[in-house]
Amino acid sequence: MLDVDEAIDAFRRVALDIDCKHMVLTQHKHGGERFEGQGYIRQEGDGSLIFKIYVAKYNAKPLGHLDAMFNSAAGKLHSDEMFYDLEASAHDGTRWTASRILPVPHWDMTDLTVLMHGKMQSVTADLDMPQKRHHLVLHFFEEYQVPLHRVSETERHGNRHYTRDRAEFAALDSEFGVRVRDGSGDTVFEIASDKPFPTAFDLRVQESLQYITGKTAIWRVRFQSTDKSMELELASPWRKSSRTQFSPPLAPISAHFMEHGWKLFEKYLAYVVEKTDGTHWNPVAYHLYNACEATANSVDAWAVGVSVAVEAVSGLINVEGDKEKVERLALYQERARKWIDEQKDLADIAGRAKGQINAMSNKRPQDTLYALAKTGHVEKSYVDAWEYLRNRHVHPKLSDLQKPTPVDYQKLLDHIHRVETLLRQLTFYLIGYEGPFTDYGVHGKQTFTSKQYPLK
Repeated sequence: MLDVDEAIDAFRRVALDIDCKHMVLTQHKHGGERFEGQGYIRQEGDGSLIFKIYVAKYNAKPLGHLDAMFNSAAGKLHSDEMFYDLEASAHDGTRWTASRILPVPHWDMTDLTVLMHGKMQSVTADLDMPQKRHHLVLHFFEEYQVPLHRVSETERHGNRHYTRDRAEFAALDSEFGVRVRDGSGDTVFEIASDKPFPTAFDLRVQESLQYITGKTAIWRVRFQSTDKSMELELASPWRKSSRTQFSPPLAPISAHFMEHGWKLFEKYLAYVVEKTDGTHWNPVAYHLYNACEATANSVDAWAVGVSVAVEAVSGLINVEGDKEKVERLALYQERARKWIDEQKDLADIAGRAKGQINAMSNKRPQDTLYALAKTGHVEKSYVDAWEYLRNRHVHPKLSDLQKPTPVDYQKLLDHIHRVETLLRQLTFYLIGYEGPFTDYGVHGKQTFTSKQYPLK
């Protein structure tokens, strides 16, 4: 029987080693290749999952993978039939599975034996562990700054210490427990509920952790209850930037972080659960992730990333427009199209002109942003900063590319911080959050200023 805690600890320490008495690799294709034999599942030095099969039985053409490789086209994604699925039975009886594998075969042409190995994005074990309640445990293998308001008693060198390392709260009919201990190299979410979890709840929790921390967070272990069992999934490291500079909505140094951090988490979690279909990322989470990753690169990439994110997120917001303005625009478009139809000598460009006239009805991000500024949901001066940053870095003129001075850099950083705050204000509006937030656009003494949302 698999010891789950021991397996997770070994995986965190990059020491996972599973000997398998039987492994089967099957191609995603009717009548496709199949390889069977003994082998193992292990980790490479960077934590990635790998497997190896000492093949004893197969139905493949020797060196057939070379034909597939030479017939592939440069720049095209692999077709589904290029991938393989893996089933493995460990010596302790645990059954492990993995999917969408691109294996690397090694043929010995002297006796036509073959050795199969390759990398796996994740591997899953289905464990016979019935649960009375629904459970989900996520390990992130990184220590994130989250509001911890409970303490645990520890002993060191015979002395007792109390460490603030836990948090407990309720959200979406579920009980949340969060553990982060200094030096553990791990952030753990333990969730229990009497009701089934929403679809892809692990991703929604992951997105919410990313939101309140302003950091890329990808879980490495998922331990979740199913109908009559528990599913343990171990995932290889996700490629991400090592040092990002994206600002969280509430700075950890803020006096409001402890009190309102999990409230903000709950609001965002409720939003992404309601507004996301299937197992894909929520659009807001996707745009915030891209903006976060862009901050690890040049200052210009940082500026472009947050500017594009504001434009994308504003496109998800519908505000009540000015009825009279809409009616006047429709009247103008009707008259303009009629005039163009009367210009017979301009028939060759009439279609293009009408397209531009019709495009005037499309909602512009500026319209949404300034409408929200009127109601106190975003800062108007930060909308102006976004227009400056967007025009200068997303659509630069030649004069914008001159060598900057220290004054120019300070102005650029100030605009970036204002646009990041604007981006957070847009998310507050979407998720219905009311409360304190950190305004990175205002210089404070040693720290940034806190404000209340919506704005006065």
